[in-house]
Amino acid sequence: MVADGPREIVNLGADVDSMRLAILHELEAAREANQQLDDQAQDLERSNRDLEQFAYVASHDLQEPLRKVASFCQLLQRRYAGKMDERADQYIAFAVDGAERMQQLINDLLAFSRVGRTTSAFGEVALDEVVNAAVAQLEPARSDVDGMIDVGPLPVVSGDASLLRALFVNLIGNGLKFHHDGVPPK
Repeated sequence: MVADGPREIVNLGADVDSMRLAILHELEAAREANQQLDDQAQDLERSNRDLEQFAYVASHDLQEPLRKVASFCQLLQRRYAGKMDERADQYIAFAVDGAERMQQLINDLLAFSRVGRTTSAFGEVALDEVVNAAVAQLEPARSDVDGMIDVGPLPVVSGDASLLRALFVNLIGNGLKFHHDGVPPK
């Protein structure tokens, strides 16, 4: 439709119509972006459900062979403790400890897969105890590099004790692994 009238009115009408078309275009682009976000959110929810299912199946499938390994290591430990040299006893103890830690890691994997959905495992956690457990777990690694782990007083926080322990094992473990050659980590 062609508008008649003074040039200023015609130009103003054209400007208003141009703005209207730009707003309609932006509105359509916003609708498309919102639809894409909705689709991505649904994909992410499906992916999270799949990941949780995988973690559950993997943890279940890994537990049985790990139980056998741990059980046989414990049998070796009970049957041959003190009958072989000290080094053999130490190796068997390392195997038993490794199997127990692997069991805990599998349980932590399952707990981690559920973290986004629930905080029921959250409670008051004394970080002193959590960090001391992490330090004890890393004792062989600390000893190997002649490192020093000095832990000051820590607060009580709200969280999941096993996830916090895994965090500190990773942080302290990285500190033990990545240090200057010839300088014991502290």
